[in-house]
Amino acid sequence: MRKYFLTTIICLGVSIANAQAPKQIKLSDVVDRVSNSNYKVYENALKVYQAKSNIEKARADLLPRLNIWSIASIILDPTSIFDQLTDIAPFLVPGNWFRLEENKLLYLAEREGYRALWGNEVNIAKTLYKHVLFDEQLYKQVLVSIAELERIHKIVKTRETFGGAKPGTARDIEIRLLGLKEDAENLNILLALEYDELTYALGYTTNEDVVLTPVEMPKVEELKPINPKEYEFRLLSSSPERRQFDHFLSVLSQIKKEIEYAVMGVSQISRGVAGGIFDNIPIPNGLGGKEASLKILNAQKEIMETQKIGVEETLKRQLRAVGTQFNSDLANYDNFKRRVQLSKESKEALLRRLKLGENIDVVELSENSRAQILAETALLTVHYRVLNSTDRLQRLIFDGDYSMNPPLIDSLKGGTK
Repeated sequence: MRKYFLTTIICLGVSIANAQAPKQIKLSDVVDRVSNSNYKVYENALKVYQAKSNIEKARADLLPRLNIWSIASIILDPTSIFDQLTDIAPFLVPGNWFRLEENKLLYLAEREGYRALWGNEVNIAKTLYKHVLFDEQLYKQVLVSIAELERIHKIVKTRETFGGAKPGTARDIEIRLLGLKEDAENLNILLALEYDELTYALGYTTNEDVVLTPVEMPKVEELKPINPKEYEFRLLSSSPERRQFDHFLSVLSQIKKEIEYAVMGVSQISRGVAGGIFDNIPIPNGLGGKEASLKILNAQKEIMETQKIGVEETLKRQLRAVGTQFNSDLANYDNFKRRVQLSKESKEALLRRLKLGENIDVVELSENSRAQILAETALLTVHYRVLNSTDRLQRLIFDGDYSMNPPLIDSLKGGTK
């Protein structure tokens, strides 16, 4: 009995330990996690599902409602035919068919919006993943620098005691040392916040911890500059933001037909949640108000055409910014490497002289140590910036991880497409 009790305790302890063990994740896991567990993506997928369901409802609303009293009303009072038409045979009202087409277009628009949001969330999560890794490496560099500066501080204190250094030099070194320790603490706090943001973006709960697998650094020397002009056509043709406006403009064409055929009856079919942006366009009930409605529609069309141009220009500028940053990093990469080499050589030369007992300027030594940190950080920044620029380019043209179709709501809910 006692043996069984101890075995149970041990098994329970192992299961608790396993439940609390951090999850090891890779950068390649990010796309899958965002696609299936990200809260914003799931919410937007629900909107797509709503828009798709609204098509089915709109189609069902076109079925005849053959109410005997409505038929009798028309026989007895032929002048009421237009009032009763939507009740008896809604499929005979042109506006209803236009409204059905609008729902189809709005569904396509919602789907494009969903794809754009999915792409943005994947890009943000991947960038945050790499940023956490960058800050972890920076944190390690700061700890190494602290240990190095502590050794220098001890040497300076000893020299000050025996008159080999100016009074107050050890104090100046200690001030810099305390500053580095403060930087380390701030980085530690920042990492905790970044991990929290990343786990939220990947759909983990607050009780789940993750460990990030390092990414392979790019071989910057082998990369070629980006020419934004070469990507511009693909940028615009693959942009879901741009295609969404194309669908909106097509909806306006259907609404225009609604207005022109309103004399044959006004559709009572809802455009759904996605059609709310067109609620300000009135559909006249009868012959009056047609011209005013068309003026409002034309103004809305002009607004959306302007917004579409704005989207295109924004995308082009983002592409150009990516190219500028990427090409700049490639052009200056050798300078960054040389800067690390020179700062390291300068510091090591002073350390050798110090070990040989020469009277060197220890403040200069601490400055050289700091210069090496800054140079190594700058080089590390370039590597991660090149990674982010490459990924940002893929997001803009929907290549690489972004070429796949995001899961629709049916797959998210465990159903079939």
